[in-house]
Amino acid sequence: MMDELVAAVARACSLPPEQAALAVTAMLRFFTARLPSALVGELHARLGSTVAHAHAHASARSNPFDSKHTP
Repeated sequence: MMDELVAAVARACSLPPEQAALAVTAMLRFFTARLPSALVGELHARLGSTVAHAHAHASARSNPFDSKHTP
């Protein structure tokens, strides 16, 4: 579902996928810092993600040859 969210953000904002992935990462970090843990956990469970996963997703898209992904 993360790929779908990134694609939707890319389409809606006319962004390249790499920038959309970064935007999604920023949004998830914002929610993680400000919403109750149970709600954030539910969001991540439904997305099949973690903030670290979203960051890795963004990093992988921006540099497919970089094998290390740091959150």
